[in-house]
Amino acid sequence: MIVNKSMYPIQTGFSVISQMQDKMATLQMQLGTGAKSPTLAGMGRDLPLSLSVRQRLDRIEGFSASIETVNLRLSFLDKTLSRFDKIEGEARNSAIQGQYGTGNINMATLPDLSRARFDEIVTMLNSEVAGRYLFGGAATDAPPLPNTNELLEGAGGRAGFKTVVSERKAADLGANGYGRVNTGIAGGTVTLGEDGVHPFGLKLSNISTTAANTSVTYTSPAATNPPTAKNLSVTFAPAPAEQIRAGESVTMGFTLPDGTETQITLRATTDNPPGAGEFTIGTDADATAANFKGALETRLTQVGGSELAGASVYEASENFFNGAGEPVLRVSGNPATSLRVGTEADTVMWYRGQSPAIAAEGLGRLGIATNANAVTLAEDAPVSPKHGFQLTDVSLSTANITTAHTATDPSSIAVTFANVPAEDEAVTMTLTKPDGTSSTLTLTAVSGTPGPGQFRIGGDVNSTAANFSTALNASVTIAAKAAEGNPRQSVTAQIDDSTSTAYGMQGNEDGFLRMVRSLGAMSVETYPDSDPNAKGRFDAMATRQHSQLSEAHNSKRGSIEILTMELGIAQGSLENTAKRHTDYKSQLDNLLSDVETVSKEDVSMEILALQTRMQASYQVTAMVSKLSLANYL
Repeated sequence: MIVNKSMYPIQTGFSVISQMQDKMATLQMQLGTGAKSPTLAGMGRDLPLSLSVRQRLDRIEGFSASIETVNLRLSFLDKTLSRFDKIEGEARNSAIQGQYGTGNINMATLPDLSRARFDEIVTMLNSEVAGRYLFGGAATDAPPLPNTNELLEGAGGRAGFKTVVSERKAADLGANGYGRVNTGIAGGTVTLGEDGVHPFGLKLSNISTTAANTSVTYTSPAATNPPTAKNLSVTFAPAPAEQIRAGESVTMGFTLPDGTETQITLRATTDNPPGAGEFTIGTDADATAANFKGALETRLTQVGGSELAGASVYEASENFFNGAGEPVLRVSGNPATSLRVGTEADTVMWYRGQSPAIAAEGLGRLGIATNANAVTLAEDAPVSPKHGFQLTDVSLSTANITTAHTATDPSSIAVTFANVPAEDEAVTMTLTKPDGTSSTLTLTAVSGTPGPGQFRIGGDVNSTAANFSTALNASVTIAAKAAEGNPRQSVTAQIDDSTSTAYGMQGNEDGFLRMVRSLGAMSVETYPDSDPNAKGRFDAMATRQHSQLSEAHNSKRGSIEILTMELGIAQGSLENTAKRHTDYKSQLDNLLSDVETVSKEDVSMEILALQTRMQASYQVTAMVSKLSLANYL
């Protein structure tokens, strides 16, 4: 009988034992670490799922990091906007018409307080978080504003705000100090006329009298083309007509440079000398006229040093602290006859951050005028190649409407309705943007209720022209809004696969702009006790500051309140998305744990079972490996 090991393959037994040893090592690693495998290769068929879950967790981690960064910035912006709102309230209440303080203390301290607030605003608009400036839109690598001293005083030969104010005040006041109007007298008639057609000084708006025997006239340029300077006259009745009586008055209305209105009322009196706002009735019409002229010139000088001066400062602030889509404007000519566009070579540019070249407010620097059956669309003067639409073409489909394009500086387009148009007749205008791209506006005639891009055919050419003007205004507004865009979209952050949050801020938005303009204006004007017009000027400035910073602007786009609300919405979106990421991450972590980790209890039991099999294998293999004839016998 042959006894050998052929009945039991020793090499196979050793291989099985080796495999069990490897399995034991793997189980011991799993027991020690809790992980299914130290390498991706060891994941087996769970590898695709593991990789997919890990990739998704990495994306969530990236989104969470972005949310954390944006949350930091939004928190900073929220605190900054709260401070802006507080400064706005403080400034609004710091100067109130008629409240000069004991010993005129309010008048003495207001400029310094305004400058301190102005400086704080400039500092906040130049604030940065981790090297990123937050109030320059997408321009985040540099402060959007120069420092306070450069803004007010100028730098490097470039004019600052104070220079622009002094130029504007001089242009509005005129050489005679009467606000760019001239007085004249011929017998019993006193005349008052503007010294030219320009945007400066007082503009005559109306005149009236309570005296039956005193006649007044007013000549408006609306009846002439091209327009001429307005003028008015006051004629006192000569003898034997009854003279103007004591207590009767003449009132003249004026439009100030910032668009506000004021008036001068002169009351007749028999007192000599007369009181403030009075003129003495003379022995005849000529003497009364001379007295009236003297009183008028006195009041013009007072208005020039008070209300006109205040309007000049605020108009200069609007010219210098330009809004979105508007250029910086400077006085041109001596004497001043027009405004010109300030350049970076001669004027400090107050805002250097991102800003749209076209703004919805102001129709993209276009104006619409309607006269009978004609509608004119014209560029605002002075034209700036970097701001607003330029008019480049107009065309029409029929002969009932005639069009004309005057390609001058500024350009204009005229649309005249020679006859009532038929249905579907259309006018197409081309508006060119500062970047060279163009958009077309087509207005089509319809007989029913007009929709976008349509105008209603009226009963005659005049009503049709009025309807066309209304439709043109709406279409240009839509085009300007589209060109302006949304400042919030200037900075965005991706916080989910399909969700992004927009939180851009531009320092020339309406709320910031009103504060910069108002506090800049208040910081450069002084009210010395030696100036008899100081209180009048203080009242004029206080009234305008209160109007500029009034809570009536809270609902306007870009106000501090609207900005705060929009940031609150962005912050709410962040919080909701962060919570969603947290919940989803928890689910993915559980799934990944199921895929990549093991139960130590199961592993322990598996180790015990494997140990039993290994011991049995060792014993059997050892016994078989020792078989021989001697051992067998």
